[in-house]
Amino acid sequence: MKILKQKLQPDWWTKTFAGAFLGMSFAMAMGAMIVLLHTSQTDASIAPQLGMWSIPWFWLSAFFIAYFIPKGWQSVVIFSIANVLAYALLFWLRD
Repeated sequence: MKILKQKLQPDWWTKTFAGAFLGMSFAMAMGAMIVLLHTSQTDASIAPQLGMWSIPWFWLSAFFIAYFIPKGWQSVVIFSIANVLAYALLFWLRD
């Protein structure tokens, strides 16, 4: 019964922000990387579809993981670092 009496954490909105917006931008970067890496290996019409349909898998996984990080500001920092690394890798792969 203790589970039913737990209070909602006061930083749930920062975790929601991190999962929704930063998780979405991370998922878009991962989808773009899939397109870049698979364009030469697969048919030209399949690579964009793989990238597009992989975005929800990455986004919902990131949204789910955001609530398991202890504090809201930590989730924002972790997701921001993940975004910087993902976009740096994406721009490096494009050159």
